[in-house]
Amino acid sequence: MSDGNPDKNDSTEALIEALHSKRKKRSLIVNPDYLDDEKLPGEERSSVLKEIFNRNIREKQLSRIISHLSPVLDGDHPPSALIYGPTGSGKTVSLIHVLSTFGRVAERRKISFQFHYIDLTSPKTYFGALNEVAIALDGSSRKYRKGIPIEYMQEKIRAAIAGYKGFLCFLIDEADNILPNPDFFLTFLGKTLPRKVDCRLILIFLTNRLDWEKMLDPRILSFLKKTDIIFEPYDADDLLEILKLRSEKALRKDRVDLVALKKVAAYASRETGDARKAVELLAKAVCVAEETSGFLTEKEVDVAEQSLEVDKSTELINALASQQKIALQACYSLFRKGSSKVTTGQAYDVYTNICVNLKHRSLSQRRFSDMISFLDLYGLINARVVSMGRYGKTREIMCSLPDPIIKELI
Repeated sequence: MSDGNPDKNDSTEALIEALHSKRKKRSLIVNPDYLDDEKLPGEERSSVLKEIFNRNIREKQLSRIISHLSPVLDGDHPPSALIYGPTGSGKTVSLIHVLSTFGRVAERRKISFQFHYIDLTSPKTYFGALNEVAIALDGSSRKYRKGIPIEYMQEKIRAAIAGYKGFLCFLIDEADNILPNPDFFLTFLGKTLPRKVDCRLILIFLTNRLDWEKMLDPRILSFLKKTDIIFEPYDADDLLEILKLRSEKALRKDRVDLVALKKVAAYASRETGDARKAVELLAKAVCVAEETSGFLTEKEVDVAEQSLEVDKSTELINALASQQKIALQACYSLFRKGSSKVTTGQAYDVYTNICVNLKHRSLSQRRFSDMISFLDLYGLINARVVSMGRYGKTREIMCSLPDPIIKELI
């Protein structure tokens, strides 16, 4: 659609071409898919993971997993395994890599070995967990409708493996997501099913929770006879190797400073050791670089890190209830006036004044104190109990948000 003014259209077209040309000159990215695993095709993702493991990342954990499974190659039956580790520590990709490779080795030795990945990353009931097992076994994406008896689902699973006589491994991701109680599911897989089939079942459970086994019935732990393997968070050296690999695949080498990659690794290892977060920060820093100098340096990483911190804090604040937002605003109003530390009583006085101005009903000081605990839990403030000597104890509240967020809040 034209507005009838050819001169205006020509100037706009020229601007589009000029800005596009300018962006192309500053572009660092060769293949953006390597900065986002969701966009990376399965074959290429497997190739990246293979290169990561070839760089001896997670060598200790891989060795333990392989040692645990090695009795299979002699025809013996290994016990179950419980793999612990925080989000982004490489549990899932490591296990899939090892089990896929192990299957090929077993095939060469004429040993029948299969594994199925059971995805419980979103919370599931006992029926929902059985549903995921049945789907994995029949190779379809069709979920069985609700209302089907549990016994039917159990028989469906038994029938799917009834004729198989080799080793069958279930890799159960986020096993702690079976709600409200995983005991029935674990009893079926670990005790009931093995008695009804000829194959030899190997169960491998992945969880982010170190306390998960405390939630289980001791009798279940007894018949599972599990081995524990811990995946610690990645350290800065491991993250740097992962980032180097991603950078080599995704970015122009002549525009990336190694010091910048080291800084991304340092930020990520300091916070959570999460590889996904490290790649996310790298992608954000690349965006900053393309909008400014066209080179990835420490400066762009610092800007990106602060930007992600602001985005995360803003998201948390937007999700707060109105009374919680007012409580947070009361604390930061005092910080903006020059106070580095404030007490709960001082913050409560400001809170009640804000409630009056906004025509909100103020809550009691005890309820306000509960809100302060909630805000501290989510890292929006720092609160600690301090002794005032003979005057008893009070809680000191300190600032924890970056300046850009505070300016928006007040």
